[in-house]
Amino acid sequence: MATTMGDGHLGFVRCKEVYPPRTPRVSGRYLDRWVGVWENACNIPTPFERLARDLGEFWLLDQFFTTGIHGYVQSTAGVWLSESPVSFLESAVFQASYARHPGHVRNLEMKRSWLYQRLRQEVQGAPAYTMERLGTRAAVFRADLSDALFDVAHGMYAGDIPGSGTLRDATPTPPEGWQQQLGWTPPVTV
Repeated sequence: MATTMGDGHLGFVRCKEVYPPRTPRVSGRYLDRWVGVWENACNIPTPFERLARDLGEFWLLDQFFTTGIHGYVQSTAGVWLSESPVSFLESAVFQASYARHPGHVRNLEMKRSWLYQRLRQEVQGAPAYTMERLGTRAAVFRADLSDALFDVAHGMYAGDIPGSGTLRDATPTPPEGWQQQLGWTPPVTV
């Protein structure tokens, strides 16, 4: 520590030399547990809100299993340098294929498949304005779930999903092409 402090940079140069793991791993058990906790906390009585919650959850799980969730891992170097964990975050991508605890990852995959089937059935024949409202509301739920799973307190956060957490200030938006992904087509008006 004395040599690091003596170089005049207070150790920050040394921090930049520490990189996240080549294949960042997240605990499937952690995700499986906290998705369930979040669902229970968001147990909403209205069918529309439940549908929006499930759609937001599906988007996050689908991203985890396809492209991965872009976020940050907490650096293991120089924890003594600052009170703020934000200064020790380094970018990474978390994917299901790299997750630990495969049994829990399978649970999440089954949950994603079940949500997909249910959502496809629910949105068929819905009017365009309802789908617009649903997408807007589901984006807020996805950001909320992202905050619950990947906030700074847990050492990582999903930076590409705007939410209401400390490091995010953008308005949540639905992903491109989500309506087509669910097989929804605008109803024909005569």
